[in-house]
Amino acid sequence: KMIHLVGSPAYKNNGDMILGTAEGGLKITLYNVNNINVLNVADLNYYYFKTIHHEFAHILHQTRPYPTAFKEISGSEYVKDSWSSAWGSGSAADAAALKAGFITPYASSAVDEDFVELIATYVTNTEATWAARLKTAGTTGAPIINSKFEIVYNYMLDTWNIDLDVLRDTVLDHQERIGELDLNEL
Repeated sequence: KMIHLVGSPAYKNNGDMILGTAEGGLKITLYNVNNINVLNVADLNYYYFKTIHHEFAHILHQTRPYPTAFKEISGSEYVKDSWSSAWGSGSAADAAALKAGFITPYASSAVDEDFVELIATYVTNTEATWAARLKTAGTTGAPIINSKFEIVYNYMLDTWNIDLDVLRDTVLDHQERIGELDLNEL
């Protein structure tokens, strides 16, 4: 396993910045590391912690596929590369994607992205933040997200013996104590 760090950002042809990639179940690449501020937890969470969990979840499902039932929940609702414009912009985009049953706008790009965004978003946010996202999703989006998350949660527990609640507690603890952690001994 390898974590490959690239100093500058990477971009797709449509101008969207790439935060990270996972390849062949072995390598995670993180971009824009020259701009890391190790004491800015919000930026670390957005650009790196969430990305690491997102990309690692890709490695997990590339190694052992998740249940096909997950793919059937949102079926033909994925918007592919237009995810960055399909829902509008800013917080309105987040709300629109949530109401459509996607935990983030990016989750609506493809089924694999949907799967890993649920994991990454769950473990890098507090229970209150997760609940607020479900509240925004409302009576239409929340049941869809909950159906998907049930599959995700059980897959992680049954396939990898990873309890996402325990992982979230650990991630949040490390976020809170980032300034005092010995980052060489995690």
